[in-house]
Amino acid sequence: MPLTLIILALFALAFLMFNIVLCVRVWLLTELPLWRRILPTLLLCAALAASIGRAWGITAVAETVAFPLNAATAMLGMYEMHQLRVRRAAAGGRPEASS
Repeated sequence: MPLTLIILALFALAFLMFNIVLCVRVWLLTELPLWRRILPTLLLCAALAASIGRAWGITAVAETVAFPLNAATAMLGMYEMHQLRVRRAAAGGRPEASS
């Protein structure tokens, strides 16, 4: 197996782990409405389902949908985490640090 394929596979695995960690962190934000907490996870599940479609020979869906859904998951999760930091900074710091 060529080295470039190994590097690409490692990058894909790291990106998947980043998305999973981000989805879990957003899921645990209790101040968000439920639909905003589960949206990144639903996008990631749809991307994984599209990627698994390659195993059954449905490559057109995976090539068209999987990467944009993975990118949307990462961007939405980073947006929610950024908004959390902005809300906490506007409130005068971390609420749990003051107790």
